[in-house]
Amino acid sequence: MIKIKSYEKFFQRSKEKMLKNWQIDELIKKALEEDLPFGDITSDTLFEDSPLINAEIVAKEDLVLCGTTFAERVFFFTCNRFECNWKAKEGDEVSGSSVIAELKGDLKGILAGERLALNLLQHLSGIATRVRSAVKKLKSYQTVLLDTRKTLPGLRLFEKYAVKVGGGQNHRFSLSDGILIKDNHIKAAGGIEKVLKKLEKKSLPHYVKVEIEVENLDELRKVLESSSPIDVVLLDNFSPKEVELALKLIKEKNKPLKVEVSGGITPENLETYARLGVDYISSGAITHSAKAVDISLRIK
Repeated sequence: MIKIKSYEKFFQRSKEKMLKNWQIDELIKKALEEDLPFGDITSDTLFEDSPLINAEIVAKEDLVLCGTTFAERVFFFTCNRFECNWKAKEGDEVSGSSVIAELKGDLKGILAGERLALNLLQHLSGIATRVRSAVKKLKSYQTVLLDTRKTLPGLRLFEKYAVKVGGGQNHRFSLSDGILIKDNHIKAAGGIEKVLKKLEKKSLPHYVKVEIEVENLDELRKVLESSSPIDVVLLDNFSPKEVELALKLIKEKNKPLKVEVSGGITPENLETYARLGVDYISSGAITHSAKAVDISLRIK
């Protein structure tokens, strides 16, 4: 039997140890329960035995590689015998037709884990690739690219991990991570003035950041005139000209506010906003609209 690598080494590549062992295993086990509820009847029908075979994972287009730890872990569960030799590291920019990994394991185990391993690699590498492209455009500026909570249920940690691999930064992981007052909060509370008055009366823990979304310059003026403990103002769907005016207003009031822009951000206008000097650009599209890249597994 081939010796499987030590359990701990599977997780050493996780970006800044962002993901814990049990989080990775829990998602993979749930996914395998979905894909193999009663086994792989195709392979069981065709093959009485499960001989040792060689296979390789191949990039079929240029991409930023992400998800190697997770893909390898899939085969840890499906294979009785398994070895993996990665030809590229997590976060590497890989060219199309490149061999990403060489696998050696039992036939049925490789076939059983193939689809899940590829799904994870394709989806997470797609996010990392899109983020890397955006981050390169921001290289000359001080603006930080942030993700959002617009993620697939159950995959948020993995998708936000892919954002980090691509070079972006994470916004809130959950509603428990900070106060972000958005348009529906403001409408439900009866307007931005009432929201600001409520905040003035609240005693918040020192570690809780407060961010408020404004939809126009009038709302921004009300925020600037308030004594509420606001740390970040989110300019939602502002045009570049409106952002420029907003930054001027903030500077005139000498408010120590961080400025985030969101809404209508595209690869084409990303630099336009960054050039204005905003602190953050947040984008839901880098997770919810990232196209999966093309990666395949072939038995040699």
